[in-house]
Amino acid sequence: MIKNKKIIYRHDATIATTPRLKYFFENMKKNKINNIYLSMLSLDNGFLGERGVVTVKSLFAVCLVCVFMLLPLTPLFAQPTTSGADFLKIDSGARSQGMGGAFTAIADDVNALTWNPAGLALLEHPEIGYLRMIYFGDVAYNFGGVAVPMPAGENTFGLGAGVINLGTSFDSTGGAAPAVSTADNAFFLGLAYRFKNIISFGVTGKYIMRNIAGYNAAAFGGDAALLATPVEHLRIGAGIFNVGQQVQFISAADPLPMTGRMGLAYQIIDVPHNSFTLSADGSYQIQAKAFQAGVGGEYWIDKTFALRAGYTGDAYQQHWTAGAGLNLNVFQLDYAYAPAGTLGDTHRISFILRFGAEGAASLMEPSGFTAHPMDSAISLTWKAAGSPDVVGYNLYVKRPGSSSFASLTKQPINDTSIKLKHLVNGMNYSFAVASVSAGGRESSKVELSAIPVAGAMAAPVLSAPTGLKVSPKGEGMQLTWDSAASADVAGFNLYMVDEQGKASQKLTSQPVTETQVVLKKVNPEKTYSFIVTALTKAGKESDPSAPVTAKLSDLLKAVTEPIAKTPLGRVEKFTAKPGNKLAKLSWHGVEGAVGYNLYVSTNKRTYKLLTTKGPRKALSANLHPLKNGKKYYFAITAVDSDGTEGQRVVSKRVVPSRHARK
Repeated sequence: MIKNKKIIYRHDATIATTPRLKYFFENMKKNKINNIYLSMLSLDNGFLGERGVVTVKSLFAVCLVCVFMLLPLTPLFAQPTTSGADFLKIDSGARSQGMGGAFTAIADDVNALTWNPAGLALLEHPEIGYLRMIYFGDVAYNFGGVAVPMPAGENTFGLGAGVINLGTSFDSTGGAAPAVSTADNAFFLGLAYRFKNIISFGVTGKYIMRNIAGYNAAAFGGDAALLATPVEHLRIGAGIFNVGQQVQFISAADPLPMTGRMGLAYQIIDVPHNSFTLSADGSYQIQAKAFQAGVGGEYWIDKTFALRAGYTGDAYQQHWTAGAGLNLNVFQLDYAYAPAGTLGDTHRISFILRFGAEGAASLMEPSGFTAHPMDSAISLTWKAAGSPDVVGYNLYVKRPGSSSFASLTKQPINDTSIKLKHLVNGMNYSFAVASVSAGGRESSKVELSAIPVAGAMAAPVLSAPTGLKVSPKGEGMQLTWDSAASADVAGFNLYMVDEQGKASQKLTSQPVTETQVVLKKVNPEKTYSFIVTALTKAGKESDPSAPVTAKLSDLLKAVTEPIAKTPLGRVEKFTAKPGNKLAKLSWHGVEGAVGYNLYVSTNKRTYKLLTTKGPRKALSANLHPLKNGKKYYFAITAVDSDGTEGQRVVSKRVVPSRHARK
């Protein structure tokens, strides 16, 4: 209540004074602002002043801001605190609020800046997010942020920056005295790093500025958190938030609302287009010694429309929340509803803009989709989509008599071929394949039809080219390779590869029919890496050859100063032992070899290169995952410094089994 200019509040039968408001009114008195005289009649009838009328709505807004900025209270959950920046505890984003605040283990959009900075490394595309909310009365809450993922091979960095603003102004005198304004601001800068798809770490730095009627205070703070995926569909998040300096007005100082928080999220349903995730959060506010928890769920329909619900609270108050979302890839709109007891209800609307996510068409679809009919089976092959966003492929089938496609793959597969058995000869089947991103987004489907034929032979396997070499040619380089072993080969494609061994630039605009290509002019001091693939008349492309790396200046030096070269010897003691879904290979080293190329075959006729990123330097290898009960043959060659391979050595037949000795 307000009585004789001494400001007090009552909470759970506890009466406390607020010295900072006392300083505020004393300062008003010093500045001869003495025309505010308030006497409380009742909350229902409003507040009457001698010089004017103060409406319940206006006074309610100022009181709420004072609760957040001055008083040791948490208004959302009616629990006592001693925090100096309670506005940091307000959720950013409507999506998280709709799930009961159970977002620590999800945090996969720009709102990770405030929820869990480790989530900045989970984004697929750069994002901009904004939330505008009229909290209670005239108190406005704003959040704006930007986040940018930066892939680094199998790992990902994430950067983010954002700002939170909460404030209002109040004039009880009708202009007789200056309006009283209050404002809270916090500026964020976040950094995250994700190791493969297993775990990510993140930190956020914060600069906090507060203003109450001309009095200013500032402090530095920060968060540190992690996100882990120990098993498929399960994610764990944890962190410590709002660690830093105290916020001090004049002589009174309060700590930041330091909080430890942990969350779990599990994706119960994960089928093409639809998903359902359950999440739970628990947090402990250290200064207030108060525990808070929340649970929530999110169901996505066709990856476009989301329904959300949650339940959250503490020892003082609990309530339900609800929300919905619309995701159009480049634009996401979210809404959340949450009651706040006697303070009323809150409605939040937030949006996210994504760059480089222009719908399904932006995710490159597979090409060269072909079907080879066999006896009671169909062999499907396709070319890998040339996009770093693609992590696998989903396959679909439309069986005879059916009007819609059904999924063939529970999870995206990494291979570019599959054999489908137990089909009915003479019946027409339709198949479709689509590229899939790390977030589960699909490209447009590529479709075809095929009919299994009794007595049809298996499709021939196209082997990767071998013997790729590079030599100097004037101011350029000449690349040569062995002739194709298969008569089905119609040409070859040459590519430049990056440090990870992935094709970065196609050097042949059209397939070449000869087994050589001349690059007329290159940088003599730059190191280049190349691969070559074979191409059939139907457009099917083989796996790449073993890469070859060279620098023109080194090649020219080797020509002018020839060194007698000793042919590489044969790899000795090459053994392959079966295991459970794996094969264990070992061999003896060869003098002069800088590494070893490994190959695999299932028919002992055509072999596929396994060491696509370069020769293996170790003298052993565990190859997995393999299929138990299937026959495998492995081969090895020694490789010298210029990429020349020695004699190929083939292992005995290996059949992995779950009963194999460890």
